[in-house]
Amino acid sequence: MRKAATFILSLSLLALFAAQFSSCEKYVLPELQVSRDTLYFGAAADSQKILVTTNVNTVLSMGSEDTWVFADPDFIEETGEVTIYVLENETGNTRTLTFPVKSESLERKIQVIQEGT
Repeated sequence: MRKAATFILSLSLLALFAAQFSSCEKYVLPELQVSRDTLYFGAAADSQKILVTTNVNTVLSMGSEDTWVFADPDFIEETGEVTIYVLENETGNTRTLTFPVKSESLERKIQVIQEGT
């Protein structure tokens, strides 16, 4: 009988410890906001800053085929400024790019519009 009581007490303590450690993990509700969703540029090479408000890892993905616009940094872990750069547009045509800003489960889009020469 004593062994059974010791066994039950041991299981109870083990369950208590397991419950305590598992309750320490907290889910963070992801946040993602951008200060502006449309950026306008003239034909010259230029840059503008936006504020990305986030509490989770976030990626700005321009796409590999669009080399005339890029972001620095293109990966952030918390709220901060991101600079969007465009190269000179010598084509004479207005060009546009819409790119995603993605976190774990959220996505915002930013549109870049640049005039031609």
